[in-house]
Order: sequence, then C-alpha cells, then structure tokens
Amino acid sequence: MLKLFSEDLTATQIANISGISRITVNAYLKLIRTHLAIFSDENNLLHKNGNSSGYLLNGSNGVNVQEPSKKYFYGIYKHVDYIYTEKLTGINSEWLYDWLKGKIQAEGGLIEKHRLQVFHGIADFNSIKLFRINTPPSGNVKGRSSIDEIDMFWGLLKSRLVKFRGLNSSTLHLHVKETEFRYNHRNEEIYELIVNIIQRKPLHLSKQS
Repeated sequence: MLKLFSEDLTATQIANISGISRITVNAYLKLIRTHLAIFSDENNLLHKNGNSSGYLLNGSNGVNVQEPSKKYFYGIYKHVDYIYTEKLTGINSEWLYDWLKGKIQAEGGLIEKHRLQVFHGIADFNSIKLFRINTPPSGNVKGRSSIDEIDMFWGLLKSRLVKFRGLNSSTLHLHVKETEFRYNHRNEEIYELIVNIIQRKPLHLSKQS
C-alpha cells in the first residue's frame, strides 16, 4: 500500500491493485497524509524563523474574523527551491481582497501584525485563484525562475485537488501539505523517505494528533 501511495495513486486504484478494501485503504492513507503534514510543518521555514502568521488570526485592529471552515486561504512562501504553505483561517475575505488590491495600507502596524507580507502568494480555494504578493528574492534556481516555481506548485496543487476531489474541509489541508511534501522532495525517493518518517513515528500516533 505504501509503495502504491508513493506512486501517487488514488485510494480506488490502490484498493483495486492490492485487493484491500477501499475503506481500509482510505483509513491508512489519512494516517499517512497526516504524518506527512506533521513532517512538513516541523520543517516549515516560516515556523523555524518565527515568521508564522499564527494560523488563526485573532481579528484585532479592525479585521473581522469569520467561520474558518467556510473559507479556504493558504499563504505560499518560497525559499531557494523549497515551497512552504501556511493555513490562514479567521480572515475576513473582503478585507483580504481589499488588502491584495492595495486598498488597505499598513497603518498602525496592521500588515506587520498579521505578517501576510512574508508570503509570495495567497491561494484562495474559494475561487481557485492564486494572488501574487511578493516576488521571491532567490532569483533563478536550477535554470527556473522563482515565479515559475510558484506557478508550477500551484498547478500541481490544483491538479491534485481535481484528481483526489480534495476541496472540502476534511481533506483540503492534507492534500495541500502532501503536495508541499512531494514538491519539496521531488528529487528524492519518496517511498524510502516516507518509510523513514513512519519508523520515527508509528502511524497509529497520527490518531492522537
């Protein structure tokens, strides 16, 4: 099952090939994806540098919060040839769109407080659009421009959501993080890497996360 998952097959494909029930396959894939999400967050440069947006923004300084489960926003940050994603919940979409259009300035430290400026783009999964904020300072990486890298990641992410029907509150985050994991380790042996991750932390521990 793990080898088939490493080849990026769907639960239905894995069940058909392995003979394992689809319900069982789905249960294990959720545990595996949860492991990958935890691993990605542990290696997230934004967290290590203390630049995290804080996930849930608290709505102070005039920013009105809204029900997180109904809005899907992710910040995308690029450093060298790695992509990092951050879930942004509790953001008022009207405020965000005004800020993206430059209608809201950094008065009173508002932008600094929420630290949205650390991202190079914000993905809006409500409208399936990527809004560019800053151009990554890293320039060309291995013959590919930074902007192209972000476009490539966004394209892979959209394709994954279509393939795995992942645009809902229970699966979106896991698919975003899995795409981040696969992108950042695209030049490595995914199967061996996942095995090492699971050996350090058994799958059943994901149920407690």
